[in-house]
Order: sequence, then C-alpha cells, then structure tokens
Amino acid sequence: MDELGRPDIRLPQKLTSPKTRVLGARPPANAHPEDGFRRIGEGPAAVRLPAFWAGHGIGPYRPYDEQGRTFAWFQAYPLEMVPPLDEESFVGDFAWFGDIGDPLDHRTAVTDPIASDLARDGLSLPADFLALITRANLHRCLDREGGGAWTDVTGPLPSPVDPADRMVLFFRDQQSCIMWYLYLHHSGQAAVVCSDRDFTVEPGLRYGPDGEIVLPRREIFWTAPSVEIFAYRFLAEARLTLAIHEKQRAGELDPELLAYLAHYVPSSSSEGCGRMPR
Repeated sequence: MDELGRPDIRLPQKLTSPKTRVLGARPPANAHPEDGFRRIGEGPAAVRLPAFWAGHGIGPYRPYDEQGRTFAWFQAYPLEMVPPLDEESFVGDFAWFGDIGDPLDHRTAVTDPIASDLARDGLSLPADFLALITRANLHRCLDREGGGAWTDVTGPLPSPVDPADRMVLFFRDQQSCIMWYLYLHHSGQAAVVCSDRDFTVEPGLRYGPDGEIVLPRREIFWTAPSVEIFAYRFLAEARLTLAIHEKQRAGELDPELLAYLAHYVPSSSSEGCGRMPR
C-alpha cells in the first residue's frame, strides 16, 4: 500500500527527524492578503503580479489535467495548491542541498559582466542566484533533473512592467514554452518570475486573422520569493516524479520529499527534516 503512484497510498506516520522545510499548515491568510497575486517591492512603487507555481504533474497526487494555464508540460497551479514552505529557513546558502562546491571560473565569467551592468543601476545579484549559477555542485543541478529544461543565463534585461527594474533569464524549458527570470526591483527586493515570452529577443511582427498587427503579450508571473526556494521546489517535484515513475516505496523517500508528498495525501501526516539527497 506504500508503493508510489497508488492513489490510495499510505504514508509513514512517524519519521525520526523533527522538522522539514515543508510546513504542516499554511501560513495565515493575512500573510498574503492578495490571493492570486504577489508584490515585489514596497509601497506605491511595488510591482503587483499574478502569481502561481508552474510545475509538472506529480503522478496521481497532483495531475497535469490542463485545468489551469499550461506551458507545454508545465501547468500553472494556484499557490494554495502547492505545499507551503518555511521560507525563513532558506537563507541563500543551499544548506538542504549539501556541499555546493567552489565557484567555477567559466561560470563566474558569465555572472561577473551581468553584475557589473547591474551595479551601474544600483542593483546586485543575490547570493543564492550566484551560488546556483556558479558553484560546482549546484551548476546545472536543475538541468539534470528538469525533464529537458536547461540553464540559460542572459541579462540584465529591462522589465516589461517597470523601466527602473531589471530581469535576468536563468532557466527555460526545452522548447522555450516557459522561461524563468530573476526579477530585480529597484528597491533591492528580488523574486523569481516566469513567462512564455523570451525577453532576450525582439519579436517579429505577428498578424491576426484579419491582417491586423497583434502586439506580443508582455506578461510575467510571480512564481517564487527567491532563487533558492524556486530550486528547492523544482528539485523536490522532479525527484518525486522520478520516484513515482520507478514505483519506489514511500518509506524509502527522504523526509523532505515525504513531507512534500504528504501535502497531497490529506489522511497522512508527516514531520521530519533531512538534507535533500543529490
């Protein structure tokens, strides 16, 4: 009954670790009063964006059912449908990942010019972004488990919603149906946004059925409060999907993954903490 992929799966009720980064209960609603939206920045200058998590289906537990907006094999899931995370436990060091390795010269050669360009606008790249892109063991960790999505770093790019802000492309799916960007607000705040628009290229003219020029959509969507949290959720879901495909037993899952899966199995409760295995 604990074989992954069974809709009636029974998860272990007791784990040896006392805590995971997956919360057992969702934070109070007043923590994010604008349901379906998130803000980057503070006050009148804040950027208000539609918000969701774009992810693969997780077997029968969170199916890819095309009930929401889709980007190839990624579906937009409302934030209340994904496991809540202890966001304060993510401090940019990727402690849950393990040894992240030393910076790679050929990767810092990519980020250094971007950092220099941003500095002229009074902006900087967050430490977790630099770690994900440049550290030896983190570099392309998303690619290895991302089902064909791959790291592609380009920037800085102008924001389509505020000329004072900048974006840096860092990840895209294999058909460029969805791309993820680091969004840098001019106040210094940052978040991860996604879009089906490739802002690194200028679009050619497109015409509607009556010959009219169709302006390209310039939509971007809030998807994670930091690069580290984006990477954690992306890898957790990729590893769960693989475990389901391989029909692993629930008891064999790392506690972090078990706690994540338990969100989709309401009759189960699991508490624990562990380092997510590489």
